[in-house]
Amino acid sequence: MGKISKHKWAKYQYMIKNEALIPYIPETYLMDKEVFGVFLNKYDDVILKPSKGSRGRGVILVSTQGNNRYKIHSEDHIVTKKGKEKTYKYLKDKIENYIIQQSIFRPTINDCPFDFRVITQRKKDSNRWVVTGKVAKVAGEGFIVSNITRSKGHVLPASSAIQMSTISNLSYKSLLRKIDRVALASAHHLVKYYKKNRIFGLDIALDQNGHVWILEANLKPFTSHFKMLEDKRMYRRIKKYKSS
Repeated sequence: MGKISKHKWAKYQYMIKNEALIPYIPETYLMDKEVFGVFLNKYDDVILKPSKGSRGRGVILVSTQGNNRYKIHSEDHIVTKKGKEKTYKYLKDKIENYIIQQSIFRPTINDCPFDFRVITQRKKDSNRWVVTGKVAKVAGEGFIVSNITRSKGHVLPASSAIQMSTISNLSYKSLLRKIDRVALASAHHLVKYYKKNRIFGLDIALDQNGHVWILEANLKPFTSHFKMLEDKRMYRRIKKYKSS
């Protein structure tokens, strides 16, 4: 199979080899000027990410504003440029070794977008994967990334987040079951490439219609989010699986 890469672009390519997962994966490509133009013609909003990055570092949202104008949102800073050419020129020095991805219109709580960290684990000498925890990460005010440290956001129990959000009209129990199914299917597929892994952390988003999207797969996920919750049962379960 050759050397297995841990970069975002490689993980995307591994994931789309499973046809059952394709409906849950935003379209993604290696970033260059031509692809940037194609994606902006196809999608109103695109996300730019460093292929080797982590913890929300360097993520940029580019949004079509009409009249050939584009809003560039990085951290809590926003600028607007006119025309694709000037927009790309502004970005060029910031986006070396980046990928570009279809942006998902995530639901919000008090105008702050959120997504989920879902932990899947298996015990030693076992092929049975289990969802041991899922938590909602709510971006801080003015930020697009949900990384708690970077955006000064906060965590919530997954069920509470849905019920407090702009998709509160949808069944949170049904949505959580769908998230679990997609996370487990991802783990079963990823372990074909990362054979020694007993844990994967999936960053999963819902859109305004309740469709599940896999934003990213983490091979060595941080689990500190679960320690922040008042109820520590998921955190203890994750720790127990790690040592079992």
